[in-house]
Amino acid sequence: MARRPASQTVSRRAILEAAARVFHERGYHGATMQDISGAVGLTAGSLYHHFSGGKEAIFLAVLEAGLAQVTADLKAIVALPLPPDEKLRRAICAHVLSVTEHVAVAALMVFEMRTALSLPEAPARYLTARDAFEGLYRQMIAEGIAAGVFRPVDVGVFTRTLLGAANWVSVWYRPEGRLTGVDIAGQIADIFLNALRAG
Repeated sequence: MARRPASQTVSRRAILEAAARVFHERGYHGATMQDISGAVGLTAGSLYHHFSGGKEAIFLAVLEAGLAQVTADLKAIVALPLPPDEKLRRAICAHVLSVTEHVAVAALMVFEMRTALSLPEAPARYLTARDAFEGLYRQMIAEGIAAGVFRPVDVGVFTRTLLGAANWVSVWYRPEGRLTGVDIAGQIADIFLNALRAG
């Protein structure tokens, strides 16, 4: 692929999608700016035109963009006038579908979390966003318990177990596999809702 100069338009989204694939294939430490620039058709120098902070800035931007999108999806669901169990079902399905549609980004959240948290700018920026996302699940589960729809559980443990299961889909999901993302999302939602329902 011919390399484009920095003056030629390349969208931020295209760069982040290409970077996610490179980080997924090579790992954070194995990936280089040359790998990322090659994947999007830019020179390495031109890539710094878009991300002056280099590989670290691109990596954090990939994680933050992925988390921001699924957080926005969950916020919209939380705001709906629905029973707690239906809200949670929709939230789980939206989350798992996001994982199956963006496997590279989701896998980075599983395998490169220690790396992300070791970067100088990451803890404050990323942990705040991650905690806000987790908080939406905690809110839905706590509301369901308060309404008597869900049985009493340790909300923190249950939430993190659910998040672990949903995020781990990125490890074993295959687009050409037996189940679609929708199939998987529905089954995972059933498992966790059946575990929560009162009575």
